[in-house]
Formats: sequence, C-alpha cells, structure tokens
Amino acid sequence: MSQPNSKQAWVHKGVLFSYYGLILFFGGVSLLALESVRFTSLVIWLIQIAPLLPFAWGLHRQHRRSQLWLCLVVLLYFMHGVLVAFDPERRWQGLIQIAFCCGLFISLSLSIRWQRSSQKSI
Repeated sequence: MSQPNSKQAWVHKGVLFSYYGLILFFGGVSLLALESVRFTSLVIWLIQIAPLLPFAWGLHRQHRRSQLWLCLVVLLYFMHGVLVAFDPERRWQGLIQIAFCCGLFISLSLSIRWQRSSQKSI
C-alpha cells in the first residue's frame, strides 16, 4: 500500500478522535446517570459501547471492511442521539452524540473513498 498523504492522515486522526470521543462520551453519560460511581454505571457504559469495541483493531490498521461496517453501526448511534435530543432535559447530550456520530461517519466515508482511489491508482 502506498504512503498516506497528509489529507488521509488527518482524516484518520479524525476517525480515531470521533471514535474514542464517542466512547468517552458514553462513559460520561453513564457516570451522570447515577448519583455516584458504582458497578452499575460501568455495566451501563459497557453495554453502550459494546457494539463499537470490535472495530478498534481494524480502525487503527485502516482496514476498509472494518470502516465500512462501523459506518453502518454508527448510524444506529446517530438515531439514538436524535431520539435523546428530543428530550428537553437531555437535549445537549443528544446533540453531542449526533456531532460525534456525524464526524465519525463523514471521516470514515472519506477514508474509505481515498483508500479505494489510492489502490486503483497502483
């Protein structure tokens, strides 16, 4: 595979930032859900991020198949964020989740597209 150019490197950093931002966001939300830190808040957090965890290895190695599947999974998180945003008490949580999901989806789409075009030119 050819060396990634600077745009691809920035997009990959955006993918990782959005991915880990979404995971940490759910950690913060699960801590805020209860009055104190308990085992149940850890369980809530693990349930929320369980569908994201299998993609970490593929994202770091920029495997196109992992990126494609994560694009589909992040749409579920986007829909959840939209539903949360309709609740007036949790509107900001929903909007932050939507922002992370949009950032992840767009950066994944760009990464897949540029990987594909760089492989065709070889």
